[in-house]
Amino acid sequence: MSYKRNLLPKMAVERMNENPEAVLIDVRTRAEHKYVGFPDNSILIPWFDEPDLESDPDTFYESVLDALRDRNDAMDTELILICRSGFRSNEALKCLQSKGFTCVSHVASGFEGDLDENDHRGNLNGWRNDGMPWSQS
Repeated sequence: MSYKRNLLPKMAVERMNENPEAVLIDVRTRAEHKYVGFPDNSILIPWFDEPDLESDPDTFYESVLDALRDRNDAMDTELILICRSGFRSNEALKCLQSKGFTCVSHVASGFEGDLDENDHRGNLNGWRNDGMPWSQS
């Protein structure tokens, strides 16, 4: 398996199929996760959340470590991050790499994808639009 930083949704699913130890982390807010839907087999660790919507890289890093606490090789675990459009997941990726994680990538088009000509998401690309497995609570 060769490591790539930016993944399309289909590539992310293929990575997870090739490596069952890989972890898909949804870095969106709890509200986005609940009301918009979420990738199947993902865990929610928001990059930022209500009420202040400001990122705290140290808290995010600690939350990821906590989620991986049962793994001996936490820092070498393959992590795939996803957000709405790819911006937050890329920021979270840079944070984790700076803290020593060795195999972090993100879904570049995110869960909802890029804006279309009418400034709407979900019509061009992204996890849902590309038909990847997802659920809504």
